Amino acid sequence: MTTVQNILIILTAGLLFSCSSNDSQQNGMTSTSTDVKTLDTTVSFSGSWLSENYYNSIRTFHSPRKAQDSSEFIVIPDRTLKQTMMIYNFHEGSAVLKILKNKDSYEMWEVQNDSLIRRLYAVEIISPTKIKLENQVFEKISPLTNQDNHQILEEILFKGHYTNADGKDIEFKSNGQLIGLGNVHFYEPVIDYFDAGLQVDQIGLGNSKKDLDRYGFKFRKDTLELYKLNCLTFDRTENRCVDVTFGRLAFKLWRKNSYQ
Repeated sequence: MTTVQNILIILTAGLLFSCSSNDSQQNGMTSTSTDVKTLDTTVSFSGSWLSENYYNSIRTFHSPRKAQDSSEFIVIPDRTLKQTMMIYNFHEGSAVLKILKNKDSYEMWEVQNDSLIRRLYAVEIISPTKIKLENQVFEKISPLTNQDNHQILEEILFKGHYTNADGKDIEFKSNGQLIGLGNVHFYEPVIDYFDAGLQVDQIGLGNSKKDLDRYGFKFRKDTLELYKLNCLTFDRTENRCVDVTFGRLAFKLWRKNSYQ
């Protein structure tokens, strides 16, 4: 299991934790410092949020490898006092965070041993699909989630209808299903490139979720090219390829719905 998958499992588990309070006991009360720490109420901007820099880079260059250094991702729970964590570069997690409501504003605080340590983020709600955490703007996205990962690239980069040179319809679904590409029924884009053997953008393709072969990919406007990978350097000690490049073109697809 990869580092980012471990982090996302911890994140998902953290969202299941909450302190028990009664909203009705808080209604009409002016928050004091004590109230802020114990107020259990709804969070109006809950959901999955992706840093605007990463989102815009993906939409412009279609390369998760190029965009990774500007990525921050957080799942904001539906109530205050629940825990979450910021994911940096899809490789490491922040300290545990707790959402608090201070009068009409929201804040994110670092938590250690169930104690609030310091405020890390003031939350500014810009619109239903845009917030600012301190100086970083985030876009709201709607990835599907399973126990291992949030399917972010499936949602914002790949999903849609394509056609091949024979005019056959091929669909990349946001849940990782692939329809119409022969015996290839599932796909999984690589989102974390902080490891060996990841010199080009890559995607796993296969006839089952547990049996995926890595391919390199390039988007050229609305054209998606999928390449076999050539191993340039193989590490016999680790028994894996640590330096790869694009090999022969395996599939060439044209997006039918314009990229937006």
